[in-house]
Amino acid sequence: MIKKIKITILTIALVFTSFSFTDNYFEIAKNLDIFTTLYRELNNYYVDETDPGELMKTAIDKMLKSLDPYTNYIPESEIEDFKFMTTGQYGGIGAVITKRKDYVFINEP
Repeated sequence: MIKKIKITILTIALVFTSFSFTDNYFEIAKNLDIFTTLYRELNNYYVDETDPGELMKTAIDKMLKSLDPYTNYIPESEIEDFKFMTTGQYGGIGAVITKRKDYVFINEP
């Protein structure tokens, strides 16, 4: 009897959880559709010439800035520079750069 009650409660909880995920996905899809339509219309019919890449970069940057000041988007073209700055590894020669006190050392991997 207790097992049936637990199974029933678990089933009801799963049903309500799936409805909330469905509502969230619907909201995301609806907003992406609105954004896509606006983006297309601006690029096609705006009175001045637009740069689609710059429009998208601005939209992404403003969206992330509205969340917090620490979240940033790094485009694919800048990934290698970002990896170099954060890891100190030079691609291609296998060197690792480290700093000890006031000196810079080139280490082998």
